Amino acid sequence: MVKNRFLGYLFALASAALVGLFTVLNKWLLVEDVPALTAGAWTYFAAGLALLPWALRYSGLNFKRPLAMMLWLLAGSVFGPSLYFVGLLLTSGVEGVLLINIEAVFTAFLAFAFFKERLSGKTIFASVAIIAGAVWMSWSGTGLFSSNALGNLLIALGYLGWATENNFGRLLGEDIPAVTLVCVKALVAGVVMGILAVCYGQPIFVSWHVVPGIVASGAISLGLSLAFFYIAMRHIGAARTGLISSTSTLWGVIGAVLLIGESLTQEVIIGGILMIVGISGFALDEKK
Repeated sequence: MVKNRFLGYLFALASAALVGLFTVLNKWLLVEDVPALTAGAWTYFAAGLALLPWALRYSGLNFKRPLAMMLWLLAGSVFGPSLYFVGLLLTSGVEGVLLINIEAVFTAFLAFAFFKERLSGKTIFASVAIIAGAVWMSWSGTGLFSSNALGNLLIALGYLGWATENNFGRLLGEDIPAVTLVCVKALVAGVVMGILAVCYGQPIFVSWHVVPGIVASGAISLGLSLAFFYIAMRHIGAARTGLISSTSTLWGVIGAVLLIGESLTQEVIIGGILMIVGISGFALDEKK
């Protein structure tokens, strides 16, 4: 029993670290002059292919809720990744990593608005702290109309798309295994972003030297993190796994500093502290 719990925490930490590194690896691809939509197409396609054997094993894809599935795909496979990758091109990897936290805010408020879930005082406090951190980090010292602020805004809108996907995914998850949903989402996102790349004149083929980065970002950071997440849930439960996953921001910031040589500005540090306070509020609310 103790060994299983230890493995659960280990897999949860590994999943969080991979999620944090996802943004860092994607930023590296963009720094290496891979066009934004092309990078997104290959990253998601790699993730979908990595998850395909697992998804085929569980199967279970059905179309009982066609409208929900269509909205889920539009939000999670079209708007979310497209806005995220274009936004990441305009901002830093560190700020992109810190903005991961805003997805939890959007998910909670959409769940309250459409599914009548409880929205406690701690959740509201946490949400305000996270949004304040994002606003401070984006606009302090750079101006409202800087490329940095625009990039962060596009990433935030991308996370709004993914938050919408999370809520529709909960409905679809009643009938379809989670791994099947994620695999379908990734493959559709890869195809859609590939089509968009061609439409906007971005080359679909990439240099061989960025292929390891695409595999690391898609198949490992995105695909393997999901597998680790579900293994961890089996050992330590969803609540503890979810709380540990909030450390993904920490791992992402460390990765951005060490792997792509980014620096921590005063604005980023203050914004990050506000977001950490917000994450703590979500954690306290979950423990209750």
